[in-house]
Amino acid sequence: MKKLLPVIILILFPGMNLLAQDIQARMDAAKSAYQSGNLEDARYELQEALKEINQVIGKEILRLLPTDMGSMAVNQEGDEVTGTSAGYAGLYVTREYLGEGQNASVMVVGDSPMMASISTLLAMPAFVGSDENQKRVKVSNYKALLTKDTDDQGVTSYDIQVPVSNLLLTFSCKGITDEDEVVEMANTIPVDQVVKLAQ
Repeated sequence: MKKLLPVIILILFPGMNLLAQDIQARMDAAKSAYQSGNLEDARYELQEALKEINQVIGKEILRLLPTDMGSMAVNQEGDEVTGTSAGYAGLYVTREYLGEGQNASVMVVGDSPMMASISTLLAMPAFVGSDENQKRVKVSNYKALLTKDTDDQGVTSYDIQVPVSNLLLTFSCKGITDEDEVVEMANTIPVDQVVKLAQ
């Protein structure tokens, strides 16, 4: 598997030759530290390799995301990818969209601590109709939780949270009043492809 990892990265992510070499160097360093009995360094090198792999995956997820949402255009300066190897989020990806009086974002988080509670809420039969500002919707054939909020200035915002496998995908937007339009925009996100990449 150690020898196959750089090959897999090159096949899945063309143009990542330098990164594949860096990951291979980390794997070699981890093996060497392990063989010499230095478990702390071995773990560190493996965590760094995993962090770099998560960053590659995050960048590929950004390439899959739409370049616009309705009349809002992507703000590439706001793109963020974090690949951590510790804590709850092994993968964290965000993309922002900006328009006149409107904004939106897509966030993908691996191993989010919120996944269990959202999945439980979506599975509860009594959930339907219990809160007029929350409802179940479908995004790419997955159950999702839609939450509506109106602030003190009367500006409406929506969050759509889609728990899939070990990922929580959240689509948020502000300044749009039409719920159907919000769900339609969320459905332009290629959830299946994002999940396939991140697993």
